[in-house]
Amino acid sequence: MRHNNDLAGALYGWRVSIYVTSLFLRLGLSANTASILMLASGLSGSLLLLLPGWGRVAGAALVTAAFILDCVDGEIARYHGIDSFRWAAFDYIHHMTVKALSFLCLGIGAWLEFGNPWTMALGGIGSVFWLLLMAIRDLGPALFTKKIVQNDGRSGNPAYRRLVDNLKRVAAEESETPSRDEDEVDVWGKDFRFRPWMIRTALVSFDIAAPLLLVAALLDRAVGAPTVLGNAVAPTIALLALYAVLLPVHAIDLLYVAMRKGELRDELYDLARRVERFRKEK
Repeated sequence: MRHNNDLAGALYGWRVSIYVTSLFLRLGLSANTASILMLASGLSGSLLLLLPGWGRVAGAALVTAAFILDCVDGEIARYHGIDSFRWAAFDYIHHMTVKALSFLCLGIGAWLEFGNPWTMALGGIGSVFWLLLMAIRDLGPALFTKKIVQNDGRSGNPAYRRLVDNLKRVAAEESETPSRDEDEVDVWGKDFRFRPWMIRTALVSFDIAAPLLLVAALLDRAVGAPTVLGNAVAPTIALLALYAVLLPVHAIDLLYVAMRKGELRDELYDLARRVERFRKEK
């Protein structure tokens, strides 16, 4: 399943998780156990970010471990041929709560340690815009479900008619040109090549930010918090400030592309094609 990994999974996730998965399988532990440990690790790690020193190091380590366990539960489930909507929902809740909470707790923890109240604002910005990014990511499926799937008989709506016409046009094109099975492309293996989008993905990925936070927390212990313009700026604070800028910019750009560049419309059309293929295959 390597080709289905995101950038964080390709960089270090599956490279570590496969050994943990092997251990879980040898011990007879289930995917559900990995999921519960993932949430426990993520929540406890987030809360430990409130603490200074080694407490913050432990928190960053546990948040990073939660990502590894996120890979593990999927690998175990695929090994046993299990696919559960219930645990997929559990996974979704983990991503919403743990990652948003991590930014907030890091900001509050920095304020408690260094007395800089603006770090709470940085943590709040990171938390809010992380949740907004998740909402933007799910905007297309949510609108498709609400406006198309749950509202039959909308043939009088011009937007609905355009979607149906697009579906017919693409179906005609696909009948003439066979599609390539993308599952055969191992983008992280022999077919790997660097692409510019990877830089942006790396900058706004929480799962890449987690090990960076671990490094920054260790640097806090090693070098302390240099003073800049009368304020203590530890490496973890600098990292938090970076994400308080990157996440809003990323969210605003995604909204612009979705609304003004037509990406949301294209996503709705793609969802319609997927539903049509599912209907034919079932």
